[in-house]
Amino acid sequence: MNSNPLEDQLRKERHEIWSRYALAAKTNSALPKSICREWSQAADELLKKAFEDCFLGQDIALFAFGKLGSRELNLSSDVDLLLVSQESTVESLGSLRKFQKLLHERSPLGFVFRVDFDLRPGGRQGALIPTVEQFKDYYGNYGETWERLAFVRLRGLCGSETIIQEVLQFSRHFSFRRHLDFTLFEDLKHLRSKIQDHYWDRADHDKVIDLKLGVGGIRDVELFTHALQVVHGGKDKELQISGTDEALSILERKKLLPEGEADFLVSHYWNLRCLENYVQALHDEQTHLIKLEDQHPDFIIKLIDHLKSDMQKCDQIVMTLLGEAPEIDSSEEDLEQSELWKEIMAQEVLSPNKARDEIARRAVLYQFLHSLKAQQGDTRKGLLLLKDFIHSIRAKASFFSLLLREKILLQKLAWLFGHSPYLSRILINRPELLDSFVYRVQNAYSADIGQLLEELAEKKLLSQVINGSDYLENKSLPRLLYNLTATADEIAEKILLALKKDFPSSIRILALGKWGGAELGFRSDLDFIFVVNDEPTENDFKIAKRFISRMTEPHRGGNIYSIDMRLRPSGKGGPMLITQSDLIDYLSHEALPWERQAYLKARWIGEEGPSLAEVCVRAGLSGKELRDLENIRLKLQQPSKPHLNLKFSEGGLVDIELAVQAYLLAEKILPNGTNIEAFFSSLPTQAAYLRQNYARLRQIEQMLQLVASEALFEVKENSESFQALTVALQIPPESLLSEISNIFKGNLTSLKELDPRRGPH
Repeated sequence: MNSNPLEDQLRKERHEIWSRYALAAKTNSALPKSICREWSQAADELLKKAFEDCFLGQDIALFAFGKLGSRELNLSSDVDLLLVSQESTVESLGSLRKFQKLLHERSPLGFVFRVDFDLRPGGRQGALIPTVEQFKDYYGNYGETWERLAFVRLRGLCGSETIIQEVLQFSRHFSFRRHLDFTLFEDLKHLRSKIQDHYWDRADHDKVIDLKLGVGGIRDVELFTHALQVVHGGKDKELQISGTDEALSILERKKLLPEGEADFLVSHYWNLRCLENYVQALHDEQTHLIKLEDQHPDFIIKLIDHLKSDMQKCDQIVMTLLGEAPEIDSSEEDLEQSELWKEIMAQEVLSPNKARDEIARRAVLYQFLHSLKAQQGDTRKGLLLLKDFIHSIRAKASFFSLLLREKILLQKLAWLFGHSPYLSRILINRPELLDSFVYRVQNAYSADIGQLLEELAEKKLLSQVINGSDYLENKSLPRLLYNLTATADEIAEKILLALKKDFPSSIRILALGKWGGAELGFRSDLDFIFVVNDEPTENDFKIAKRFISRMTEPHRGGNIYSIDMRLRPSGKGGPMLITQSDLIDYLSHEALPWERQAYLKARWIGEEGPSLAEVCVRAGLSGKELRDLENIRLKLQQPSKPHLNLKFSEGGLVDIELAVQAYLLAEKILPNGTNIEAFFSSLPTQAAYLRQNYARLRQIEQMLQLVASEALFEVKENSESFQALTVALQIPPESLLSEISNIFKGNLTSLKELDPRRGPH
């Protein structure tokens, strides 16, 4: 018997309403726009009932994205939702699990909706219920062009009106900017190609048409419309609407579209949506494929007759803003004749029903091969890794069924295997992570410390795979560093909290280095120290020792993190714990200049604390201290090395970081944050060139970590890792070498003017 009587009620309501609109879609008894609009209104009401049952009395708001956000929901769509709270609470996470269960758990009466919460700050790695401040911070600092387009259809559904208004006001500012940034048009040119590359081309075009993802399909019309809204909506608020055809009509009226194009796109869009509703109404399936050879009613046949020509016309319109759709090379005969491919094909499926599951296996392998080629990775290396992976999962039929069902996963695996041996090996060694990769929802962690540590170790691996896969595609450095840091923060907080349950303590973690700057990358250590309020107790020491042990002890796939505590006051021989007052006193009176540089990046984990940067900059730098820092700089250089070192070459990452920190101390400038971006923001305008070059070097450095089999910083022209790096960055080898060399030369010119260590003392 259900513990919540609302479950059956919602399922019955959904089934009755859906059946009514499905019948209309199959018989053409209502316009597709009316079906989508009324089905969206019904979805709103069902979601509101579920929300009120689960989140009653909580300071939270529910938002809709996508088709539901624009009130154009199709009959068997996921609903893209976002929850935002005023502050994080344990209660809200429990309510979220109840809300998800209420909506998408199946029963004999069916289900209500498949829900998707992935479009939230940090994506799958972000907090399931971000606060308003987290929402603003993430999208204000890390939001990308495709997210600006997605936010065009953001709509508040229910909950706190205060939160709804605050979030919508911010999102409008985020999407619609009064002044265009110079990168927007370039981003838009690449966006369509990226999206097309991201999804598997599912249609045999002579027999099947993909209504959504096909060239000139639903996705193209929406992307084109939203792009025009983002381009022009900052200066014209009338364009800040979510409906597709309403936006197209306004664009034509304001002569932002040539005469007749809007009418055609509106008509084409609703014809596509009519066909989409029809194929989904047949079996309540989330499909967008229409089979041309099947029997269809007359009204569908009439639409199909001119569908291909309409999609081609749509493509011609869309490419004027978003560029051409990528062409797909279907020629795979050369690889199909290779011995490696024959070995892969010979790995028989492990199944009691081989005749059935062999079809799925072969389909997956050919799609995987096609994806490797289309994504322009290392096809042979990708197939070698695929062979190892199939061996590790023992060629189970369930694996191939999963990939046929989850096309995006197939694409992501192809990206990983074709570009990153490092990430691929994680999945080869831990193939059971696939389920979490696809279905992962952040449930409550185990109370048992042993189980908790395994869960956290898995979370770290998943974070690397998910964010690494995304980075290979979008090369977005800010998003990568944000997500990897957020994972480390959460893991550290969970372990510390679990230890404090057994050993009550006020101990805190002060993150330093890349962790302190919220700039953690792949293969990064965690630099930190322990800080207590009063003289350390026995419990404080127990927690410190156990925390280090828990972080570094081996789990499946290795330790959770490697740690570095060399930045303790007085160095390696310094105390494991220090009181807050002693730390401040040390930084004020005893710390060497390089230590004060390091503590500019100090950040408290989980709890607020005093600004240590303020203490560090107060004294400035004397002439002798600048000479000492210059000596350190000269020792860190590797001028004798024949290869370019992204980290330690003169003009490289470390040189820039230490120069910027030295400038802040010498000029007694207090930065407004602990990361390098905050530091650059406090520098003179002539540092903009260094800022740009630093970001590019870090982007290349992180890609090198992904494609290399070990931690590397050197760029060696004839090495395997360098060749893989050029493939991942899609840059010819000679061009990449020239770019890095020129960056170093330009950096040296700028550093001679900016860096106080290099000047007369």
